[in-house]
Amino acid sequence: MSQRKVEITLNLRDAYKAPKWRRAKRALRIIKTKAARIVKAETVKISEEVSKYIYSYSVEKVPRKISLVIEKTEEGEAWVRLRGEEAGQ
Repeated sequence: MSQRKVEITLNLRDAYKAPKWRRAKRALRIIKTKAARIVKAETVKISEEVSKYIYSYSVEKVPRKISLVIEKTEEGEAWVRLRGEEAGQ
């Protein structure tokens, strides 16, 4: 049972400030830091589907925006998944 559930659309334009070969990695780091700040969690776990979605565009061309669902559990960790993805933790 989740303590808090938030549906958001994150803008990943800051990932384009990184060199081309680091954009996907930076996009995942942006998602992690913003999710931690939004739900005030200490640990953030990103689902494999989110990672595959970011890398599906290639390392150099990450999506500009992404729709996510962030759930905070009772243990204080946050799970980030794509909107519409099943919650199979």
